[in-house]
Amino acid sequence: MELPASRSEQRSASQAFAFQRLLLAACIILAPLSITLYLVTWDGNLRDPLAASAAASPTANILHLIGGMAASFFLPSGYLGMSLLGMRRAPWLATLSAALSLIGWIPWAALMGLDDLAYDIVQSGATSQFADLWRHFNGDTFMTAYLLIYIIGHLLSAILIGFMLGRLRIIPAWTAWAFALSSPPYHCYLSHSHRRLSKHSEISDLCPFVSWRCSRCPGHA
Repeated sequence: MELPASRSEQRSASQAFAFQRLLLAACIILAPLSITLYLVTWDGNLRDPLAASAAASPTANILHLIGGMAASFFLPSGYLGMSLLGMRRAPWLATLSAALSLIGWIPWAALMGLDDLAYDIVQSGATSQFADLWRHFNGDTFMTAYLLIYIIGHLLSAILIGFMLGRLRIIPAWTAWAFALSSPPYHCYLSHSHRRLSKHSEISDLCPFVSWRCSRCPGHA
């Protein structure tokens, strides 16, 4: 027979849950900031990282990598936080959205290796051999697998989260539609260019971050 939790235990659990919600809310806010820093510091929509790194200033290169590294932590957690907003009223949809969010965004850290390698090549003196090495690394089986996992997970999670948040009226309907419908065109672009980022689509993907109401906490939607 389980004994009822004491008041101190209940208070401790409540404080822990509040802290968890605060961390997820911070990730929801910091995710667009980090990805914006990542995007604006390299020109050309990242279609040619070697050229983009060579054209960027030393400060812009460092900020680009810092933004990408920060995004690898904040984006999975931010998408997880948005998924948990619907946990009480749509638990299965929220769970599926959370799982796909993590599956889709965890490969981001590995894909960041492409930019880091491009930066190192430019710093050491770009040659045709190094450029070939980068292209080989970009088309490597494992990097391609990471890319495909990212595409599928990101695509499905964005659609499900947009649908869920709009259906539960957690965010305005136009924001939910913008979030959900921006993902398929983005991945069409991605498949065509064999690169993983488009500035306009990634920024439109972040509409819910902007319109999310801070008074709503994950798990209490």
